[in-house]
Amino acid sequence: MKSLDLTNFLSAFPFEPGRVNARLARGDDGRELLQVRVELGILQMECQGRPDGAPSVLEAALARVRLSRGRFLDLQASAAIRLELGLMQQRSVAFLAVGDPVRALRDAESVLVGTELVGARGPEAEREWAEGALFSVLVLKTRCAAAASMTAGRAREASLAIEAGLRALHAVAERIGISESFDVLGDVTALRALRDTLVPQLPPAQRAELEARLRAAVLAENYELASILRDELRLL
Repeated sequence: MKSLDLTNFLSAFPFEPGRVNARLARGDDGRELLQVRVELGILQMECQGRPDGAPSVLEAALARVRLSRGRFLDLQASAAIRLELGLMQQRSVAFLAVGDPVRALRDAESVLVGTELVGARGPEAEREWAEGALFSVLVLKTRCAAAASMTAGRAREASLAIEAGLRALHAVAERIGISESFDVLGDVTALRALRDTLVPQLPPAQRAELEARLRAAVLAENYELASILRDELRLL
């Protein structure tokens, strides 16, 4: 009888507390798989489609949206979509961990679409869940978008992606009533710190010149120029 003991298999892929320990693998049929080591075992996900290999309930719901107007997701359908979104969010994080931000971004964008769908078409309780979940989903999407640009050597685009993400996060924070603490939220400070590492520091003389031009533009009420100069100070 073939042994079902997983001890040797798990020992070859040890659990590491405090980090997402993920790897890409090949199935017996050659298909690509994504594995994540957790404390009591290994999670294995498909790299395409739904992570557990089942038919996508999100894709089916989106197809219905094109044919229907008004609210149509009942509690059961919303719960099924939420389950799928959780799997896809987990896979997105794992793709980031293995250095594949492009596929991580693909999944994060799908999670965002699904969250917004539940928020727009689900019953009231599910809409409340979507509103609360949107913040963390946007954080993940912003991280993935920045990482994808950084991997491609486009630091400026990465910085712009973070700026866009921060604006979207602030809008959500205002809707859910946490705008007063926005600046001290851990995710926000982490994104800003990442953005600052992407912005080369100008020599002091150039920075002082731009700052002087910015002050003059504001005093002259030339807010369009002031906005451009402010972006230059931020992104050059």
